[in-house]
Amino acid sequence: MAYQIGDYNMTIKLSDLGGGGGGTALGEITRLWQGFPDDYARDGQKFLRSGFAITSGWDASLDAFIFPAGVWSAVTSGFGSTFIRSIATDQAGVWVAGGDSGTMRRSTNNGASWSAVTSGFGSASIRSIATDNAGVWVAVGDSGVMRRSTNNGVTWSAVTSGFGSAQILSVATDEAGVWVAGGTSGTMTRSTNNGVTWSAVTSGFGTAIWSIATDQAGVWVAVGVSGTMTRSTNNGVTWSAVTSGFGSTSIASIATDEAGVWVAGGSSGTMTRSTNNGVTWSAVTSGFGSTSILSIATDNAGVWVAVGSSGTMTRSTNNGVTWTAVTSGFGSTLIRSIATDQAGVWVAVGSSGTMTRSDGLSFGIDTGNDVDYVRYL
Repeated sequence: MAYQIGDYNMTIKLSDLGGGGGGTALGEITRLWQGFPDDYARDGQKFLRSGFAITSGWDASLDAFIFPAGVWSAVTSGFGSTFIRSIATDQAGVWVAGGDSGTMRRSTNNGASWSAVTSGFGSASIRSIATDNAGVWVAVGDSGVMRRSTNNGVTWSAVTSGFGSAQILSVATDEAGVWVAGGTSGTMTRSTNNGVTWSAVTSGFGTAIWSIATDQAGVWVAVGVSGTMTRSTNNGVTWSAVTSGFGSTSIASIATDEAGVWVAGGSSGTMTRSTNNGVTWSAVTSGFGSTSILSIATDNAGVWVAVGSSGTMTRSTNNGVTWTAVTSGFGSTLIRSIATDQAGVWVAVGSSGTMTRSDGLSFGIDTGNDVDYVRYL
């Protein structure tokens, strides 16, 4: 059995991932005072106390407590059946999601619950959202609509985007005042005053720009229709064509760990990866088969998650080299966007107002072998 609070000088066993008698012993410590800490660190690894925040209860068949975290659990998004097209977080507990008909929701408890926000989009769809992680957010979408918030997503004001009536499909920031937005017909605008005003940029695209990302150190990559990829090394001022490895296949998403590794994904499960900050790209087996990859995110510490059509989700724990299927909780519902707070919490959104959340843990707690702590993923 697990040791009870009040015992003294008891041995506490540490286990690797596993449940129902599974897992690998990782050694033990001796508790010298009353009460369990919720977290314990040993040899640079973090452990979580068994029984802490358990919500699924006892599984008699496994003789184990099952921790639902790390599995992707459904969240009430507040969107009803409305398509959610974008999700972003300030990595400090605040998240904003947007979708069709200007619908926007905001969370202040790391994506656990959501409240309605007046986006100012009217009936226009919200296609992309980004934040500088310091209170400023920009949301973009159909009909050239762009809105900006300076109070961490509570209220939003109109911004002249420079797109006219063209769709804005993506927006990103270096979190130091520079923002770039891209959309249909290769239209691109750039702001150097934290999203207040925007000026036209020659993107190098003749077709739609689907996604933009930056390493926050001057390098940006934009991707889109027909395998088009362009790259900037001067903080978005000028852009040059890059061989993406997609051929004529459309690229829907681009992401970087801000340390030289980039991953791009698109139609037919095509994925390519760069390890030299976007200069050259090599094919990667994404695990999507012929299913489209629509969004990619990373925790900047080696873990990446890719999502797309038919509820498909794959995960990499070796910085995008190999990918393994994950049960997303979407069934066959399309997943349009994914984001992470880079501290273990991930949220995925998509069609029919579907939203699922993972807090980064994934294990069954092996109480059958007197295990009191299990390791974080």
